[in-house]
Amino acid sequence: MERYDKYLSGFILFIAGIYYYFITQLPAKAGSYPKFVLTLLLFFTVILGIKSFISKKNDDKKKLFQGILPKQFLFIVITCLIYTAVLNIFGFFISTFIYLIVVMTGLKIKIKNACLVSCGFCVVIYLVFVIFLKVPVPSGILI
Repeated sequence: MERYDKYLSGFILFIAGIYYYFITQLPAKAGSYPKFVLTLLLFFTVILGIKSFISKKNDDKKKLFQGILPKQFLFIVITCLIYTAVLNIFGFFISTFIYLIVVMTGLKIKIKNACLVSCGFCVVIYLVFVIFLKVPVPSGILI
């Protein structure tokens, strides 16, 4: 896997260079947050690159996706398609709440935990994006 990490690190550094070029053309205030995110991206990419060049371990490709079943993958793909189809009908929060519960229970997580995580996720998204950042989310029938 380290061989792919080396290629990935190089590719991300190349893309980051392109983004940096575009960020420098923004006004100073508008470019501060993208520069912060780009700095984090570069930091973690350099760590990945160093780790991949230092490590001598050769992982087996078969071990990479060993625990994933084809039925689980297909289930996730189908639920994502349904989620995007009903997003504008039911609205973001109802669709997301139901989607997260269905996906987590489909992946064998207890329903109680799935409901708690789904509810908590929706509340955090509402507080951060709707209240704090004033970002509009898709509205639907009920909300």
